[in-house]
Parts: sequence; structure tokens; C-alpha cells
Amino acid sequence: MENGLWIICAGAGPTLLLFVMTHRRLNGLQKKTDRSFQDVDRFMAVCVNVYGQWAEIVAAYDLNEQGMLAEIMTIRDTFAKMTVEEKLRVCGQLDTFYDRMTASAVKCPRLRTSSMYIRLHAQVDEMIEQMPNACSHYNELAGQLNDEISRFPANMTALLFGFEKKELLTGSEKSDISAI
Repeated sequence: MENGLWIICAGAGPTLLLFVMTHRRLNGLQKKTDRSFQDVDRFMAVCVNVYGQWAEIVAAYDLNEQGMLAEIMTIRDTFAKMTVEEKLRVCGQLDTFYDRMTASAVKCPRLRTSSMYIRLHAQVDEMIEQMPNACSHYNELAGQLNDEISRFPANMTALLFGFEKKELLTGSEKSDISAI
């Protein structure tokens, strides 16, 4: 009887140690991933604000785009309260707005030559170029977390403590930016 108890205790100790180490590793990855997503989220909030300013200029010259301006202003006002899934949808909408605003400039020469339009368009283009860098770090960390959660024994630890896989940010068709 004593030998059986000794064997159980000898097996339980390393198992508990493995469990604790796995929890710490998952917790650390989760925190890093969350911090990285916050950076992407702040970047996207700035993008939404710049798109709002750009839309104001476009709508001032092209009255047919007043509806787009209203949509962007609604997004800008509610962005902080949006879920991750809603923010991912916003990224697709920003691509559509980009196309609409550049199309307005093509048909309206005064808009196309406006210094404010040119400045904001350049700022948006620069942000589009920077976006993949902001998202790649998050995707790397989220991928590591997802891989860990998929393997034994971390999958059991994740199940017990509620760790969930993170959604990776995917590239946009139009501009190859990564979405939130």
C-alpha cells in the first residue's frame, strides 16, 4: 500500500510542476499577445481618425460622398467600443472608403489638387505601408500562443484556465495591409 502511494506522489509532483510551468508559459504568451494587439489597436484608431479627416475633405468637394462621411464618423465615434470582429470588418470598409475617396478625386479636379487632400492621402498611404509591420509582430505572438495551445500538455492547461486561440490578422486584398 505504501509503495502505491509513493508511486502516485512521485508521479504527481512532476505532473504538477509541468502543469505550473505550462501555465506560466501560456500566461506570458497571452500577455505579450494582448500588449501587441493593443499596439495594433492604437494604430488602427489613428488610421480611422485620419480616414475621418480625409472623408471630411472629400465630402466638402463631392457632395455625393456625404453618406460615406457619415459612415466613417460613426465608425470613428464607436471604434473604441467595438469588438475585435467588428474592427476586422472596419478594415475591409476602410479599403472601400479608400477606393471611393480616390475615385472622387479623379472626377473632381479641385479636390485632387487640394493641399489638404494631398496631405491626408499621402498620410493614409504611409499608414497602409506601415500596417503590415504593426500586425506581423502580433501575428507572430498569436501564432506561438495558438501553437502552444494546440499541443499537449498545454492544451489541457488551456482548457482548464480558459486560454483561447487568438485570431490572426489577415492581409487585405486591395492594399496588402493586415486587418484588426
